[in-house]
Amino acid sequence: MNRNFLGYLITLSSALFLEALFLSLTSSAQGQTASANKSIADLQWFAGHWSCAGKFIRSGKAISADLSFDLALENKWMLFRHDDRPPFSYHAISEWGWDEKGQQYVSTVQDSTGGIRLFYSHGFADSRLVWDGKALGDPAASAERFEFVKNSPDIFTVSYSFQKDGQWQSVDTSTCTRKKA
Repeated sequence: MNRNFLGYLITLSSALFLEALFLSLTSSAQGQTASANKSIADLQWFAGHWSCAGKFIRSGKAISADLSFDLALENKWMLFRHDDRPPFSYHAISEWGWDEKGQQYVSTVQDSTGGIRLFYSHGFADSRLVWDGKALGDPAASAERFEFVKNSPDIFTVSYSFQKDGQWQSVDTSTCTRKKA
């Protein structure tokens, strides 16, 4: 089979899966109650554009990125975009929403490495929002975690870690500042 055609089929399968996932989630979102609307409102604090600077934990090497959070689909979802600044080239798009049936937040992350991951969160505990999940389609994938901490009205910290041998391994951390309009 031609490699280009095989790649096309894989891409098409991924797109169909994502479409089915979103249709499933948005159909349950249509019957949301006022409490669910309040829940997605908790994420609106992130809305806007952010400038981030941080470091990789092991090497201490500096990293920076631009983030944006935009409300979508009648304010039922938050679209989150992450773009590393050179010399790094990681880019990701994520959708954050409320799963009424599961009574928790749900997030998918698609990135420039071709990966897709699914995360869940119970929401803010004080100023901390933790997303736990892992790559889709790989039962052996390590658990992953993103932790967002509101430091002030215009600053938050985000950290990424993964689980190895039952222990969380920190990969990077960044402090993000809201860009003025």
